[in-house]
Amino acid sequence: MEEELKKETKQEEEKEEPKGLTTQVNEIHTALVADKDVKKRKKRVKKARIPFRARISKRKLKQGYSTIAVVDANKNVTFEKQKIEGSTFKLGKKENETFHAINSEDILTYKGKPFIIQPKTKLNPCNPLKDSKNETYGQKYVMARMQGDFIKPKKKFGSAILWLAAIGIAGYFLMKGFG
Repeated sequence: MEEELKKETKQEEEKEEPKGLTTQVNEIHTALVADKDVKKRKKRVKKARIPFRARISKRKLKQGYSTIAVVDANKNVTFEKQKIEGSTFKLGKKENETFHAINSEDILTYKGKPFIIQPKTKLNPCNPLKDSKNETYGQKYVMARMQGDFIKPKKKFGSAILWLAAIGIAGYFLMKGFG
């Protein structure tokens, strides 16, 4: 008897009236609207990107370059790529260049590449992981770099001029001897 009741209920469930076309469209429409509401609530957050001129290729990485976020006095941030030489790096153009010292603890990484946050008015970079007020550890490196950049090595054009003069004189005598 129970089996017959189960069969009858299954048949009744299967025999439900087919939905009309308008009711089906309305159900689909409500599902789509609900899906859009969920997407509006879950706005995709864009990841921060470094400007193209400050990105570092593998070749520049091997040469010792680093991406530097320069914080100016007016709280404006610009990005540069600079070469680190002897625990120092230079920021700015020839008129406004400043030298800054760097320690290995102050170098952060962004996507596996070195990244430095440098206030323009400070000697040493800003490290949010380390609270240090001491700014004297990089002074000797900065002074050595400034002296090295100030003293330019002589260009060896003197020997090239002598060789050109010797070849010119020899050519003159050869021409005079054959002429």
